[in-house]
Amino acid sequence: MPLCLCAFFPTLLPAGVGPRSEAVDPGQYGQVFYVDAGSGDDVVGDGSKSKPWASIIHALEHSGFATADHRVAVLVSGGRYLQPTFVLRPHVDLYGGYAKPGGERDVYAHPSVLDGNGDRRIVFGADQARLDGFHLVDARIRGKGAALHCDGVSPTITNCIFVNNRTLIPDPWDPPLIHETGNDGGAVMILNGAKPEISHNLFFNNSTECGRGGALAVDIGADPVVKNNVFANNRAGMDDPMRSSDGGAVSWFDWSGGEFSGNVIVANSSLANNDAGGVFVALWAAPVVSSNVFVGNYSDDDAGGLFSGGQEHRYDEPLDPYPAKDRYNLLVKDNVFVGNRNSADNSGAMRITMESRAHFIGNVIAENHGGMYLQRSEIMAENNTVWQDWKFLEDKASLASSFFSGNVLKGPVGPIEARVTFEGNMMEPSVEDGSRIRVADIFLDDALSGEILSLSFNSQTYSTVLKTAEPLPADLAGRPVRLSEDHEDGQWRVIKSSRGRQMEVWGAVQTTTGGVNAFDVIRTFTLKEDAPKGVGAGSL
Repeated sequence: MPLCLCAFFPTLLPAGVGPRSEAVDPGQYGQVFYVDAGSGDDVVGDGSKSKPWASIIHALEHSGFATADHRVAVLVSGGRYLQPTFVLRPHVDLYGGYAKPGGERDVYAHPSVLDGNGDRRIVFGADQARLDGFHLVDARIRGKGAALHCDGVSPTITNCIFVNNRTLIPDPWDPPLIHETGNDGGAVMILNGAKPEISHNLFFNNSTECGRGGALAVDIGADPVVKNNVFANNRAGMDDPMRSSDGGAVSWFDWSGGEFSGNVIVANSSLANNDAGGVFVALWAAPVVSSNVFVGNYSDDDAGGLFSGGQEHRYDEPLDPYPAKDRYNLLVKDNVFVGNRNSADNSGAMRITMESRAHFIGNVIAENHGGMYLQRSEIMAENNTVWQDWKFLEDKASLASSFFSGNVLKGPVGPIEARVTFEGNMMEPSVEDGSRIRVADIFLDDALSGEILSLSFNSQTYSTVLKTAEPLPADLAGRPVRLSEDHEDGQWRVIKSSRGRQMEVWGAVQTTTGGVNAFDVIRTFTLKEDAPKGVGAGSL
């Protein structure tokens, strides 16, 4: 169940975030074929329910004439499908997760596994094609997009699980400067104007050796819709000597747009002095970043949760002219940043820099090691709750002045060196605001703490199950939780579900010497009835 919030904002997470086992209506297709790795046969089979084929490649090659008016569905039973790299086919939809041909569908219980076997890419995308309900695992490629590569093509990828895929460092790799482009997209690469839909998937333990986007990378004018996914325990920069691996989970680069919404980004890391443990956005990329939950991500340089940079790191040629507002303006709306960290503990939640232009609305930032770090950018900030430190460093003549209105900015306030107008904010008196509201704790105390008796990792769902000493409310899904030893500084995760004395969190939990024996669910930052009107984000 999603967390119920106040009237200002929708629920924190859409219902059914992550993979779902949706029923498929054969009646909407001109033809339906079946594949079963165990009982199928590519020689004597005909693709029917009673005589299925054995391989997906054979099904794609023999599934008849497919058009927009005569779409074809291929229903794939659970099993391990070890085949050469294949290409999706326009107007052909592949569905995995069936117990048997035409049987029950459960993408977790009956995994249809597309196995890269540690030595190949799994699949190339295609326009007007769908990949739904598959496990894409163990792909390895010395290139971009180990599991899936979408170069100028726009498939629909939904209800899939991407696990343990990796791009390898370019060979040779000896660029003259740092921050060059390596092999991006540990699991998925989207580039050159592609506009796929990537929704309701789970990305777990994917990585790049040297490349941006441990799980997913977007580049060169691509405009995908990436929504309702879970990114957990992904890493960028496993073997990177030249700082070319920003974005532990996701990278969005080079004039790319689209949408990044409703996602859980938890416990991802950028290593080797790279930026953005969670999501990296740079070189005039400006997707709509909305209703996401950034929790427990780590960066070995700047920005544990979100990094935005307009300009790229450039050393051998002049910087770009600053784009007009109608061409470049990053919208960051209704997101949650909790428990994120960077190596210097100064920009755990985010760092917005390098001539970014950004509009922040309704975000909640709390309990990070370093809060909102703004620098050399144009910022419009409205009705955000920043319940920790923040700062706005530097200015530049080419930038317009910034404007903050209706925010809760608890502080402590670091240096404010940019041109900023403040109007009607709750903030410390050290900052000039003609209609400033005195800082006060105006939020309901609805946090929750308790004892953990045991935990175990579920290798089928790639989540961790915690047994608690006391019964839990049933409405905790989507809330950040800190797992620790005796309530000391621990590791932050996102609750997937809660019932009785069981809490399930997305991804894996690190083992600790003393064990994890306590939890703290952060409060929702719901405003009290007597709170000042018109300030803050409302609640988680």
